[in-house]
Amino acid sequence: MSRSPVIVFFFSLSYSLLFLALSCHAATNTLTKGQSIKDGETLISVDENFELGFFSPGNSTSRYVGVRYSKIQDQAVIWVANRDNPISGTDGVLRIGEDGNLLVVDGNGSSVWSSTASVVSSNTALMLDTTGNLILSSNDSIGDTDKAYWQSFNNPADTYLPDMKVLIGSAEIRAFTSWKSPSDPSPGNFTMGVDPRGAPQIVVWEQSRRRWRSGHWNGIIFSGVPYMAAFTTYRYGFKITPGNDGKLYFTYNPSDPSELMKFQITWNGFEEQKRWNKSTKAWQVMQSQPSEECEKYNHCGNFGVCTASGSPSCRCLEGFQPRHPDQWRLGNWSGGCERRSPLQCQRNTSNGGEDGFKAVRCTKLPDFADVHQLSSDDCKKKCQNNCSCKAYAYVTGIRCMIWNGDLTDVQNHMQSGNTLSQQDVYVCDGTDSFGWTGLPSHLCMAAVDAQKET
Repeated sequence: MSRSPVIVFFFSLSYSLLFLALSCHAATNTLTKGQSIKDGETLISVDENFELGFFSPGNSTSRYVGVRYSKIQDQAVIWVANRDNPISGTDGVLRIGEDGNLLVVDGNGSSVWSSTASVVSSNTALMLDTTGNLILSSNDSIGDTDKAYWQSFNNPADTYLPDMKVLIGSAEIRAFTSWKSPSDPSPGNFTMGVDPRGAPQIVVWEQSRRRWRSGHWNGIIFSGVPYMAAFTTYRYGFKITPGNDGKLYFTYNPSDPSELMKFQITWNGFEEQKRWNKSTKAWQVMQSQPSEECEKYNHCGNFGVCTASGSPSCRCLEGFQPRHPDQWRLGNWSGGCERRSPLQCQRNTSNGGEDGFKAVRCTKLPDFADVHQLSSDDCKKKCQNNCSCKAYAYVTGIRCMIWNGDLTDVQNHMQSGNTLSQQDVYVCDGTDSFGWTGLPSHLCMAAVDAQKET
């Protein structure tokens, strides 16, 4: 049966226009005032790695607006707008409001989320960058992060991506918050961020309590993650970068820019590093912390040392004994250790031998250090001349570290077998085993660190 040429023409034209419309929509990475994204529609980054749209996590039927990976099989969500305020049904809309802010509204037109930025011009536009960053700016500077009114990278959820900056402030900053469950992206019990004290380190908190820490950044690795040095490609571009605002930030970039990589604080409290494996077409977990009992924060209590290969895994530092021996024998080490006898300076007497320092080698250095820009010799002297000094270390890349409080979260990494993670901390143990003389008895004597200043 022959078809009318007119019908064939209009059918072909309609199909072409529909395909063109879909193709143009798929290529769209910007949203301007007057436009909207309805449930089922998306913005897609130019490289098609990321998309912005509505989704339902896990077995939930609630709808959220978020950014997720686009062209890979596991479209993991990296950012969520309305975490606390999901939408029922599929009538939600994402648009730019009258004041120029980004808005998510439900089927009744009620706002469930807003970017709440200080917008100078209401003539704004949103762009989904190839980094996964959402950038809200004026129409004249679309995608310019230096002129942005608001960015999702500055308001992250649970995921730390390449090119994202994490502020190193004057106090703890909890930049990332876990989901409540795999089906509920509302803020959960775990946060992850930076503690700047001494030398910066990554910390995972469970509500107000520390759950894990990376150890101090020495300019190459996080010292409490020894296998970081064992990766042939461990230099993932981690560095401290000064921003245009004069502040310091942690940044990282994979050695291969095309590689998809992310860090995440999971809903159940693990800091995970993942990369997309193109061969297996799945996320490969490169590391997950805490990975064992010893990685859990202060597992052996104050003045205790945790060794994963030890039996038992907890022991007291030399010169110390369990604070609660009965509990210690039952495997409850949380009470930690105490000194067998007071230090000479604590006895406030001029009789007896001087206090000595014992080296504890190849350890995750204790938490809560104060850092001083001193040489190794001057570091030793500073600890000698302060009766409250509990320990000191001189670490290349950090310099002089002093502990005046209890020694907390000490871990033995002897089994790691690499020099980048090997460190020595010298602990005042109340003995005179060094046999040194000539100093007042209220001063602790310190051994010289094996790592000389370079």
